[in-house]
Amino acid sequence: MTDCNNFKITDLFPVGICVIDSDFKIAFWNRLIGYWTGKPKEEVTGKRLDEVFPHLAGSVVEERIKEVLSGASPAVFSPQFHDAVIPIYLPSGDERIQTTTVLPLCTDGTYAVIVVEDVTEIKREVSAYRRMKDSAIIALNDKINAEKEIVRANEEANVYISIMSHDLKNTNALIMSYALKLAECGNEEAENCAKKIMMASTGINDIIRNVSTVRKMSQESQGLRPFSLKKVLTDAAKNFDGLNYEINGDDRRILCDDLIAELFVNIFSNCVTHAGIESKIHIDIRENDNGYVRVSVADEGPGISEELKADIFSRFNKSGSNDGNDDEGKGTGLYIVKVLMTRYNGNVAITDAYPNCDRRGLKICLDFKAA
Repeated sequence: MTDCNNFKITDLFPVGICVIDSDFKIAFWNRLIGYWTGKPKEEVTGKRLDEVFPHLAGSVVEERIKEVLSGASPAVFSPQFHDAVIPIYLPSGDERIQTTTVLPLCTDGTYAVIVVEDVTEIKREVSAYRRMKDSAIIALNDKINAEKEIVRANEEANVYISIMSHDLKNTNALIMSYALKLAECGNEEAENCAKKIMMASTGINDIIRNVSTVRKMSQESQGLRPFSLKKVLTDAAKNFDGLNYEINGDDRRILCDDLIAELFVNIFSNCVTHAGIESKIHIDIRENDNGYVRVSVADEGPGISEELKADIFSRFNKSGSNDGNDDEGKGTGLYIVKVLMTRYNGNVAITDAYPNCDRRGLKICLDFKAA
């Protein structure tokens, strides 16, 4: 029988995990799926899945799960085409929207791993984009240049869709590949695989945040107003557990809006991705004579090649580093930085932080209008 202790690490995962055996009985039930369903593992372990969830009995979903148990390829149940495999609920009592994947797991017997991912927030964002697009089309139809404006509105809506499809597909591909590896590897490798799955899953939250930021950027600004730079920087740093950073220079007030925190969150995220959470981020503040305040953010990572610097602020550029670690970029972070700096009538540029060192690092220089 499979050692269910190997799956205890999944109690830390941001996805629900259920393991069933060839008799359709539940062998493991992680903490999150217990919270979502309101059914603790002590209540369901050892019971048949279709006994705990009677709607599965005799269903097409049950037949497909049995095929996976018999060695067939993994099954994916999306909310567009299937009802919930294992119903999960929000604290309000409303049902969460889910994507469910069933993977074969063979050790000395036959088992299947059911991975339940909550995509409620993603669906809400998609619905918000669709409503924005529909509203724009209705309003623009009454204008003389409606035809041109509708094309522009469609292009903006397509930016949101392309960002979501591009980044979510990449992140979900990581989740699936590492989940399969976890199913195949021994206990010694399980922890490393688990960490990678957690990183990929956490990336979904970053993507949702960036998509929300892009949507907010498309809306008209309420106007620029003074912000304390040091407060903005420390508030942004709170989004990271144990971020190692130092701020040099006196506090200055700059003209921006409420999205300024997202700008620095994306810069810090880029630093952490390519230099590591333990590597120090050096932040310098100084006021120029031309009425601008320069903020320089430098990491201690490998830096990037000269040919990539010119394109680093493109929408889907992954800010690939010199050590080849470019597969973890979210694809939108530095694009958001560039767009926001334009919104603030400022400038952004990049350079090597330590040009004479093996690890040249990356320095992002931002010029804000002083308040």
